[in-house]
Amino acid sequence: MNKVFVTGADGMLGNSVCRELITKNYVVKAFCINNTCSHTLSSLGIEIVYGNILDSSAVFLEMQDCDFVIHVAANTCVWPRRNPLINEVNIQGALNVMEAAKKLNIKRMVHISSASVYAPGTLEKPGTEESPFDGWKYGMDYMESKYTVQNLLLSEFKSSGFPIIIINPTFMIGPYDSGPSSGKMILGLYNKSIPGYAFGGKNFICSQDVAVAVVNALNMGRIGECYIAGNMNLSYEEFFRKVSDVLKVPFHLKQVSPFLIKFIGICNSITARLLRRPPKLSYGMACIANLKQYYNPEKARRELQLPSTPIEIGIQRSMDWFKTNYYIK
Repeated sequence: MNKVFVTGADGMLGNSVCRELITKNYVVKAFCINNTCSHTLSSLGIEIVYGNILDSSAVFLEMQDCDFVIHVAANTCVWPRRNPLINEVNIQGALNVMEAAKKLNIKRMVHISSASVYAPGTLEKPGTEESPFDGWKYGMDYMESKYTVQNLLLSEFKSSGFPIIIINPTFMIGPYDSGPSSGKMILGLYNKSIPGYAFGGKNFICSQDVAVAVVNALNMGRIGECYIAGNMNLSYEEFFRKVSDVLKVPFHLKQVSPFLIKFIGICNSITARLLRRPPKLSYGMACIANLKQYYNPEKARRELQLPSTPIEIGIQRSMDWFKTNYYIK
């Protein structure tokens, strides 16, 4: 059986990728960062090793007995907007994984990028893999690092034929969100700590659907190609109404004006810098919250058999996981 090296295996998407690999009869080698507790993986009976993608020798050593690579690990912080560690992890870390894969003649590498490397569109004309990057205007190292390393990986394919496929997920909802990250929106409504919703919207997808496309990319799709993994384009009002329906609670949220959202973001960012702790809503995120970030996932549906599970199911799975793991009393 083919063995797959998975970086960032104990994260939200990494967990689902490992489980999907098992169902497809792959042998899994989970590469987790040093000094972490991978309790979400311990029951799977897979090989778990520890290291850091910034340590190229460790990556090469652990990858030697593998046939494929799925590179999920990344620094997803968006505050502060400028942070050298984000570039180091997202760019140099990915290049370390690629170089090891090249030396070991890995059959195929699947790299997890982000839909944010493409300009979003409207409901009538959502963004695609052909949409140009416009993330420079937000001044966020996270977006820029994802765009930069994606281009570097594609350049390697063009120059040497390196077998790379890139998956660009939209906003994922689902279990194993230990941060929590995207699940904060769901928990916020459940805990009644969200005062309102912004004018914009996103493309939402169940994280386990993304995992299916990622694993399918090991033997489907075309090398040197990118695939937006998304599902439903929803305004924030539509999304929170779906959360309310799943939780069976009344919908009481009100829309907050774009000006007020930005003002709150500015105040939060200033306070965060003074107190040296991440804000719940930074100015950069406030600006993005007012945008409609809509995408078209048809290419991934067609070539990678990306599923389209209703987002309500992803919300329920997220809540079930939070309850089981004591995020909710």
